[in-house]
Amino acid sequence: MDEKTLEYMGARVDKARKLTKDIATLNSYISSLENDNTKGVCFVGNYQEGYVKLGDYYDSKLTIPVIPETITAAISALVVRRDTLQAELDAI
Repeated sequence: MDEKTLEYMGARVDKARKLTKDIATLNSYISSLENDNTKGVCFVGNYQEGYVKLGDYYDSKLTIPVIPETITAAISALVVRRDTLQAELDAI
């Protein structure tokens, strides 16, 4: 094999490693959100914008009704992202 081929193969291996790590991270997030003990969600902005906090720990009864829907939407988005990365990995 020539050097160019080895570089190409190395780049593919590096990309596959990153995709595998990212997929594992997303699976961890999905598992955490699927846990029935999730009582709140926090959206983090940049340093100056702060946070948007929803749920039991933050503003009590005001946003508790939207927590299950928020968690379901987050899980759906994470699954779509994970499946996209898995398709990229499968194509390598």
